[in-house]
Amino acid sequence: MKAIVVTPMVANSLRIKEMDPPAVSKGQMLLNVQKVGICGTDRDIIAGFYGASPTGGDFLVLGHESLSRVAELGSGVRGFKPGDLVVPTVRRNCPENCLNCQNEESDMCLTGHYKEHGIKELHGFASEFAITDASFVVKLPESLIEVGILTEPLTIVEKGEIQTYLMQESRMKWKPKKALVLGAGPVGLLATTILRLRGLEVSTVATRSADSLKARLVQQTGAQYINAKETPLKEMEDEYDIVFEITGSPSVALEAQHLIKTNGVVCYLGIYKMQQDTEDAGKLFTDLVLGNRVHFGSVNANKTYFERSVNDLTKIKKKWPGFLEQIITRRAKMDDLTQAYQPENEEEIKTIIEIRTLM
Repeated sequence: MKAIVVTPMVANSLRIKEMDPPAVSKGQMLLNVQKVGICGTDRDIIAGFYGASPTGGDFLVLGHESLSRVAELGSGVRGFKPGDLVVPTVRRNCPENCLNCQNEESDMCLTGHYKEHGIKELHGFASEFAITDASFVVKLPESLIEVGILTEPLTIVEKGEIQTYLMQESRMKWKPKKALVLGAGPVGLLATTILRLRGLEVSTVATRSADSLKARLVQQTGAQYINAKETPLKEMEDEYDIVFEITGSPSVALEAQHLIKTNGVVCYLGIYKMQQDTEDAGKLFTDLVLGNRVHFGSVNANKTYFERSVNDLTKIKKKWPGFLEQIITRRAKMDDLTQAYQPENEEEIKTIIEIRTLM
């Protein structure tokens, strides 16, 4: 079978590799992979910034965003049948089985020794067939066959939103009305829809023009689109109950801290480059204290958020027809490897690789 692989920590080692199909064992599931999504994590691994091969290997199969059909079930697996449309989660428990991992919260792993498909010590799903633990798989309805590849990106938002409400509602009476999303990539657009589904007034900020695809998608949900080039963040008021920061820009992240009002919360979902930024630390911490404000970061998602994501994709598809389909702006083939992992143009939002024609 063909697989998309890299040599971790070696820049520009992206290639197609011929491999033997994996054998399914007890408790596992053999996946007939249909599609994989491409995100910034994949591009960073290709650039050699991080990534780790499975123990004893010298390459890593990419692909942590995926949509598959069940090809074969290992012994002991219940609740699935061959042909089911499924999405596997990404992270697996640490070998120490820490408090969180043993309670099905591998996304909150204490040791940092977790493994992640397509990222860290586990092969990903960018291959014609793949293996995963069946207990880490969620089933999708056939109605999501065209957009189910967005399940994993949406889980990042689901977790951020749930954690936001858990913290806020456990510390005070809280009825948020206004939310701000910084960034209009795939996750930013999905965050916009989730916050709109929850009944919030939402503004989404990006740098594209008001007639761009991203702006039109934001407006389709009833949210306000703000062009940061025309309305800099410094000119915006601290009027938001919730801010989702998704750009990965340290300077934008610093600005985000000044946009929440009293009792507000900022959820950081980006990965930030290590660089120096000037900031009045005294003012920052004083504002946090006097305003009872919260800042927190969130990464990865456990199976609970995947299940929630499937439900919300169905709701989004019904409420805003065509929205999810428009997020997928490019569909590449495995043979288009080099081009697929390079951003195409400013209008590109989400690129997926179709491993095979949907079955």
